[in-house]
Amino acid sequence: MFSQYLTYLLEKLHFFKVVTARFLIILFRRKKRIEELYLNYSKEHIFDNSYIIINYRFKNAIYYRFGKYITLNKQIKIFNLKNFDQEFNVIVYGLFNRKIVPLKFEPKLTLNTDTFKTNISNLDLILVEKPIPKLSPKEIYCDIKKPLIETPEIIVKNKKITISNTIFNQNEFI
Repeated sequence: MFSQYLTYLLEKLHFFKVVTARFLIILFRRKKRIEELYLNYSKEHIFDNSYIIINYRFKNAIYYRFGKYITLNKQIKIFNLKNFDQEFNVIVYGLFNRKIVPLKFEPKLTLNTDTFKTNISNLDLILVEKPIPKLSPKEIYCDIKKPLIETPEIIVKNKKITISNTIFNQNEFI
């Protein structure tokens, strides 16, 4: 719960930081008016459940509003027409001014996604049964030798010390 509030607060701080930086950059320019460099989107061949790709660029823009969504992105925005309004305004906010660009999308094409069955008639098939090959490995064997345990010799100041150990079984050890 606290992390959600923290991420929301960090997103808002990032938004205000970018808006302030762009505001200061535009403040020291000669021409402060918003200019549309390009705005491209397709109106043709739109299905009722297709995606809208809007490629845009404005000079002296601080942030953008697409319908009810606010963004800082400067070039491409993708919307799902099924989850978005078919007619909305793009509002470009600049330094003490804004520019409104109306966009309208009319889907004319639909996809019929009803289920269907296929029937095949006059088809002659001959089924041939083939045996499945047996996959059996050759003989498997394991050769484990008894490990050799050697007692180490320790040399301490020119004296050899040998460690002798006796073999215990589990009952004696407990």
